[in-house]
Amino acid sequence: MKKVITALVGGSVVATLAFASASVLAVDGGTIQAGQDNSLYCDTDGVKVNWGYESTDQTVRGVRITGIDAACVGADIFVKTNEMSGDAISTEITGDVARISFPAPYPTPESLESVQVTIEG
Repeated sequence: MKKVITALVGGSVVATLAFASASVLAVDGGTIQAGQDNSLYCDTDGVKVNWGYESTDQTVRGVRITGIDAACVGADIFVKTNEMSGDAISTEITGDVARISFPAPYPTPESLESVQVTIEG
């Protein structure tokens, strides 16, 4: 009976370590909803942000914002992360997806803790 319990506990530890190391590499930002300032004025249900991970050098090259409402086409979308100093990076919205590239030096996934998305018309 001791061997079975040891194997189960050992397997749980290995699974936990594998899950923990995988969580460090997760770069999906999930759904982002506007705050009190209504900065996503044309998109009331929010947008989804995915990090653009480059596996060759383990950096994040930019973001892809999806789920943008058609009412936002023609507006500007701004992105700023906790890593950026100065102004946010922006592009014009031309459809339901927008891509914004980060300038070099590119951040690592571990260094990114937050992303701010603003849409202004």
